[in-house]
Amino acid sequence: MIGAARQWASDILYRVETDRSYANLSLQEALRRAQLSPRDKALCTLLVYGTLQRQRALDAVLQQHSRQPLTKLNLRVLTILRMTAYQVLYLDKVPPYAAVNDGVELCKKAQPKATGFVNAVVRSLLRDGRSVEDRLRALSEGKPWAEQVGLRLSYPTWLVARLAEVYGRDRTEAILAAGNEAVPLSVRVNSLRTSPEHVIERLREMDGQASLSPVSPDGIRLSRGLDVGSWDAWLDGEVTVQDEGAMLIAPLLQLTEQMQVLDLCAAPGGKTTHIAELQRDKGQITAGDIHPHKLRLIEESALRLQLHTIAVEALDGRAVSLRTEWLNHFDAVLVDAPCSGFGVLRHRPDVRWQRSSDDVEALAKLQTELLSAAIDVVRPGGVVVYSTCTLLPEENEQVVEAVLERWHGEVVCDDLHSDLPAAVAPLVARNRLFPDALLTPEQFGTDGFYMARLRKKENVHASPV
Repeated sequence: MIGAARQWASDILYRVETDRSYANLSLQEALRRAQLSPRDKALCTLLVYGTLQRQRALDAVLQQHSRQPLTKLNLRVLTILRMTAYQVLYLDKVPPYAAVNDGVELCKKAQPKATGFVNAVVRSLLRDGRSVEDRLRALSEGKPWAEQVGLRLSYPTWLVARLAEVYGRDRTEAILAAGNEAVPLSVRVNSLRTSPEHVIERLREMDGQASLSPVSPDGIRLSRGLDVGSWDAWLDGEVTVQDEGAMLIAPLLQLTEQMQVLDLCAAPGGKTTHIAELQRDKGQITAGDIHPHKLRLIEESALRLQLHTIAVEALDGRAVSLRTEWLNHFDAVLVDAPCSGFGVLRHRPDVRWQRSSDDVEALAKLQTELLSAAIDVVRPGGVVVYSTCTLLPEENEQVVEAVLERWHGEVVCDDLHSDLPAAVAPLVARNRLFPDALLTPEQFGTDGFYMARLRKKENVHASPV
């Protein structure tokens, strides 16, 4: 009988491969539907994330044991082989016989004619006996540095080379290694309902383990797995699941209780609800998104957290300046822009295989349009916070620089380091042209985020010609 965790993981990996579905969303949906024990949920998550993270390395090793090119294999067979090889090569606590037997059984069920082939490949893989590090070292010998690192850490060569141009080789390797680390669960505490210390105390009573976030005063980092959906603190609206790095963004808006705020790309609403909490639920927040079906996620979060000042609206953020009543209207605007996502590879391991350099160029154009529109609708003296969860300057400081140049000195970049927590501010990068901040994954074990705050000067009312 096939283990339930492996059956579900195989199905999710196949869906990601065939439909380009988001791995994290597919996993969340499957775990909601599946009747799995906590142990099986953890194994299913590990198999999905680990197999996707190590996909390039797995394919390189598997090809040494397959007479057929992997590119010609049935995709169901390929995902089974990858998942089985991941367990054999990377997981010390999983008995090889269990992984191999379930891999063969999965193939019998999905592609019976390929069962003998799968069995032969994985048995050959086992007979090799070398560590995965030794195998990859042999495969990468004599290749250029970026290709060696891409193979060893399992990333596209183009991305390794591009990051090295920006961060240098040593830091690039540290960033990429952090992207393969296990994802700790972090939550933001709803300051209107409770305190981080109180939530930690409640967890201790449940035999849970947690600590205060080193990054955000509102955050808690859990060191033991937890079924959040059935956790009283989550159900009661005391906490929201959010990466600690993401918790740094909303405070940069310098919020007061009565401010009118526009969150331009709001879904799924983590930063929107943080804004409401920081305003003590007394402000006016317009949460917009171009995808109408995602607005429901914001409404559900606001309802659970008992927040009442968020109004959702389907909108194209690039076109908000066409609404004359919004010109120079908002006290603050958040542009948490769509991006390539290379800062969130721990949570989105599939991104590394789904993005290309061409995507980066297209996204930079979109980001520039969104930030320009946000400047139009913020009032004179108001601020726009621009953030992404990527690490590439084309989507970060170059976007900000382009918008600043367009406004000819009528919009300036604020130094936001004094508004970052004391532990974080000294470690984030400062742009040589203007003050901004970049948190990278290896620094605190968080996702990577870029942050900049732009302020429209008091006497500016019109867009530049």
